[in-house]
Amino acid sequence: MTTPQHTQPVSRGTTSSLALHGLTIILFFAASSMTTPLFPLYQASWGLSAFMISVIFAAYVGTLLISLLFLGALSNHFGRRAVIVAALVLQSVAMIMFLVADSGHWLVAARLVQGFAAGIATTAVAAALLDVDQKTGAMINSLAPMAGMAVGALGAGALVQFAPLPLRLVYAVALGLSLIQIIRTLISAETFPDRRSNGWSLRPRIEIPSGLRSTFVRILPLNVAVWGLGALFLSVLPGLFHEIATSPSMAWLSGGAVGVMTLAGAAAVLLWRNSSPANARRWAGLAIITGTVLILAGTVLHSSTLILLGSLPTGIGFGGGFLGVLRSLVTKARAQERAGLLSAFYIASYLPNALLAMAAGYAAQHLGVIPVTQIFAALIIMMAIWSINMKVADE
Repeated sequence: MTTPQHTQPVSRGTTSSLALHGLTIILFFAASSMTTPLFPLYQASWGLSAFMISVIFAAYVGTLLISLLFLGALSNHFGRRAVIVAALVLQSVAMIMFLVADSGHWLVAARLVQGFAAGIATTAVAAALLDVDQKTGAMINSLAPMAGMAVGALGAGALVQFAPLPLRLVYAVALGLSLIQIIRTLISAETFPDRRSNGWSLRPRIEIPSGLRSTFVRILPLNVAVWGLGALFLSVLPGLFHEIATSPSMAWLSGGAVGVMTLAGAAAVLLWRNSSPANARRWAGLAIITGTVLILAGTVLHSSTLILLGSLPTGIGFGGGFLGVLRSLVTKARAQERAGLLSAFYIASYLPNALLAMAAGYAAQHLGVIPVTQIFAALIIMMAIWSINMKVADE
């Protein structure tokens, strides 16, 4: 394992920095999932099609990928703090756009800005956490996305079900939290003072250290399965529940499924935080297969209960797979390699996420949402089986 160049003793300042950046990454992932429970309402109120829903979802991922490709290593040159603040400002702009939205086109525009902000933030916040404490930072980087998506989906689902202004209130809450995090980040300490201030350009860069390229390729099947689950739950399942639910609680069902999946993922990260990456990856593959089979059965039997039950093991696989894949990479990278490596990792994660969501949305227009969900689930199972048979250097 490579020893990080800048280590700090465990102290109140270290804990404070970890908490600050952990809450920031939770906020970004919560913002990414909180639109999911609203999709059935948008469909009912504004007449949005399944394909339009997938476009709204993929718009976020598309600009996120662009910002990762061109700006993923930005914090190596301008510091983590400045980049995180810029990302939070952009996210605040996106929340304002959601607040005034009155059509699908407004939602697409807001998601474009939101995705750009998330792409800038993802590597900067992740690198800042690793700067402060490599082991704890890696665990938070794995745990925070699950916690964030759970908070976003369950919180939005609850607000939609029980609070006024169902299409607005959740964005007002996210806007307020983003403004608070801007202030807190501005007064925090920079975690990467030895940054390179010269030589940065807008040319696309994917930085995978030569010693990690084989590992990077070999973890791809599990990574596709993990992020395919993300697309399935955030983009496809809302339409599925809209198709098979017998009550007007589609928003709560889709939010609940995402919440169960991501909370189970967070529990899996805690369960396997001291295990080897290989062990986490192996068990994750098995859990993904089990849960996705239950979801398949739910589509055949038109059972929302089975789909919700399937959310639990798939969530365990989601969290364990994310942890195992991420730790296989970042624990072997040097400080100056982290932002570029994380950029490459997230590009390899979000690209299949976006492509699968778009393909599923388009196919649902012609085949129906149930057959498309079944095809999607079968693909995830195939990737998980492939990953179990794939040998990585740390095994």
